[in-house]
Amino acid sequence: MTQLALTSTIIGAIIVVARAPGLIAPDKFRAEALKFPRSVLWGRALMAIAAVWVGIVMFNAADKDWPSWARPAIIIGVPVAYVLVVKYANQFLALRGVAALLLLGAKVVVDAADKSDLASRLVVTTLAYAWVVAAMWMAIAPHHFRDLIGWSMANNIRCRTVCAIGVVLGVLLIVLGLFVY
Repeated sequence: MTQLALTSTIIGAIIVVARAPGLIAPDKFRAEALKFPRSVLWGRALMAIAAVWVGIVMFNAADKDWPSWARPAIIIGVPVAYVLVVKYANQFLALRGVAALLLLGAKVVVDAADKSDLASRLVVTTLAYAWVVAAMWMAIAPHHFRDLIGWSMANNIRCRTVCAIGVVLGVLLIVLGLFVY
């Protein structure tokens, strides 16, 4: 299995798992989705995941491209940056955490797609660039994204429609990963 196939399959599975509850129990999903942008618990958890991921990337990059003094600075600096972000940028922290993870995930997807010669790799590449745009939007104007969530979760029909689109996209990525890439 190639890196692109594995990446596509995993991302597709994550999307299906994240959207399937909206098809099964739209009332509960809507309630949680509407609370999500201002969720302190989700914000701290997602930012912690992003901080660990960034720390690992930077630590490994310090081995190749940076001077040797950078590694201790990274080990100290990443947790300090996490604490500062959680303390001073706590408005819409969950959306900003998703934005950070979308940017990190987009890099993984584009790196995997760059190693493939298939024309269909552009499906995941386009998705990655859409994530970058969404991440910028979430970080710059999280209140707009909160309003978009509110609009898309206004009733059960919209919730199921949005979640169904997500599930179809996830299944498409899984099929591409298992049978095309």
